[in-house]
Amino acid sequence: MRRSGPLRPGMAPRGRRHVAALAVAAVAVATCQVTAAAAGGSAASAAAAQPAQCPAVAGQPSGGSPRIMIIGDSITQGSSGDYTWQYRLYEHLRADGVSPQMVGPYSWLFNNITNVEGDCSYADPKFERANDARWGMTLFQEKGVIRAKVARYRPGYLLVLLGLDDLFWFGKSQSDMAANLRGFIAAARAARPRIRIVLGLIPPDIHQQTSHAFHAIIATYNYTISTTAARLSTAASPIAVARDGAGVHVAADLWDGTHPNANGEVKIAAGFANALASRFRLGRAYPTPFPVLPTGPLTRPQLTVTSSTAGQAVLSWKLAPGANGYNVYLRDVTRGDPFTKLPLPLSPAQNPWTAGLLISRDNYAFKLQACKGADCGAFSNVATVSVP
Repeated sequence: MRRSGPLRPGMAPRGRRHVAALAVAAVAVATCQVTAAAAGGSAASAAAAQPAQCPAVAGQPSGGSPRIMIIGDSITQGSSGDYTWQYRLYEHLRADGVSPQMVGPYSWLFNNITNVEGDCSYADPKFERANDARWGMTLFQEKGVIRAKVARYRPGYLLVLLGLDDLFWFGKSQSDMAANLRGFIAAARAARPRIRIVLGLIPPDIHQQTSHAFHAIIATYNYTISTTAARLSTAASPIAVARDGAGVHVAADLWDGTHPNANGEVKIAAGFANALASRFRLGRAYPTPFPVLPTGPLTRPQLTVTSSTAGQAVLSWKLAPGANGYNVYLRDVTRGDPFTKLPLPLSPAQNPWTAGLLISRDNYAFKLQACKGADCGAFSNVATVSVP
């Protein structure tokens, strides 16, 4: 499903219009989440359709200790062009002198443009990418398969961020959520009785801002996570709670109102890092203040412009990973005009695109800016053309 139309990446200011744009994008993305969840309804069908693992790259670390398995949905898995919060946590632990071995059945991103699994276009692939995170994953489904996964991959630590899709899409009751969480923990311990667990809280998102009822549902479940962790934690298998939503701002830290951009990734990773440090003495607390990182796609689109019929030029470009919108800038070089941004962005489906109403025999310069949701990032090269 394409995320074009009412959302105008990079055009709405950070404020009420920005949040409205995020609401549109969040609904579109969430629709893709439930589609993916339905497609992965059984372990057998998921295994049969599983893409090939992403290949190792030069300089990628491997091995080490302890073994950590991160479990989550699209917030954790990430999509085309992302670093992911897994990357931020892994890099933090490495900087602290910890060399964890990340384990799990998956290693790829979700392609948010084609809506398929198996994308390897990480912003930086040089980290241990193994995990148990997939777009649309739910707690109620995962509790039935986590025992086998823990037995196979033998993690010493489980880092879990699940539940948003259970509540938003499947309407699970609070009693069901509590029972499923207890069942998940029991199943993991059945495979490894001394496993250490960090449970993440559901971070803020656009749905909690636009619905008081849903905000209350998330708050109640987050309370259940905390009380369940306190009740079920044991000396042999301790459970910590990550405050991964602390400081997350929907407009600034989420590219579509649900999924983290670079700054959101840091804040989620910091919550898990702090839990590991304080409860298990694994690494140190995440350093503050947090860095303010560039957001939006990092890969420059490669733009080509060719002349067409009178008053027209054709733009074609190599897509940037994760970019679902492209702002178009043009200037009439002959007349000395500055670059002007056109009012509507282009979607990937509009490539190639014909610019019209140009002045014949004038020279024009064009450039594109790649956007992912509300975050706009890298600019293309500047391409020039003489209009017939």
